[in-house]
Amino acid sequence: MTMAEKMALPLDLSIVTVSTNQLHLTKKLLASLYSVPWDSTFETVVVDNVCDDGTGEWVACHYPQVAVIRNEARRGYPANANNGIRALKNGRHVLLVNPDVECLPGLLDTLVAFMDQHPDVGIAGPRLLNPDGTLQPTCRRFSTPASLLIRGLHLDSLLRKTALMRRYLMDDFDHRTVADVDWVTGALLIVRREAIAQVGLMDERYFLYSDDQDWCASMWQGGWRVCYVPQAQAIHAHLREGIKKPWSRAAYRQLVSAIRMFNKFGWRLSRTPRAVRTRGDGDQSLGRSDQHVPGPADDGEPGYGRQHAALGAWTEPGEGGN
Repeated sequence: MTMAEKMALPLDLSIVTVSTNQLHLTKKLLASLYSVPWDSTFETVVVDNVCDDGTGEWVACHYPQVAVIRNEARRGYPANANNGIRALKNGRHVLLVNPDVECLPGLLDTLVAFMDQHPDVGIAGPRLLNPDGTLQPTCRRFSTPASLLIRGLHLDSLLRKTALMRRYLMDDFDHRTVADVDWVTGALLIVRREAIAQVGLMDERYFLYSDDQDWCASMWQGGWRVCYVPQAQAIHAHLREGIKKPWSRAAYRQLVSAIRMFNKFGWRLSRTPRAVRTRGDGDQSLGRSDQHVPGPADDGEPGYGRQHAALGAWTEPGEGGN
């Protein structure tokens, strides 16, 4: 295939990151994206969420191929992510990535290959590592009021080994295994644009926190699978401001978001759609197909932590397969 023919094809990824005075982290993220030779093609946008550290100016100067959106007023994460998704129209999939992430070799190609081989997957998340190389659990079972209260009150270290928290954090799961999971944390997600067109963009009623779990629940209830793909790896600094300071504004937002999520889906989240209260007046709830997402296309519940049967045929790039 010639270069001209490649350029005429849709890109594999539209990559969106949001920075709120995180220039030092954004520099590392972009370096990890643009210093590695990927087979996957992509476009990138950085949303400058009213930064006073010069994020937008620095990106425009050092990475002219990266689009920059500059907010006039500070907005919540889902609103910023949605703006980035709307701004980039050429990727078959969307990659949402936090600025405190560093991409490791193979990450993009592995995620794209997985999505291409599993057309019923709406969202997938990679294996994330702490800066010291240890595992950072990022696939979870759906939250319960008790699990969120423990984390919100910074009781993780005290109650981490309880049955409730071990179940929530999937301690009984082999994190080297590809699997269907309830949800994956939003530090790094690949999302099928077709699924976004059907289910909808992120719910902008959240400012921060619970938006990732909400989106995964909406995907499941819209008929799309959510998967954990450990063969794709990245390093995540994992700031967790709301957990470090349980009485901070961030912790308050975390509580408000949790209440909003439970009010929307019920106190027991499930992969199965609720029979009652799917859409209401102005509700950005399940099946939000009213939110048009431009892109190339414009021209019985599995057991927790079990590998989906269809995943057994998946092969990493370069190992054979389609």
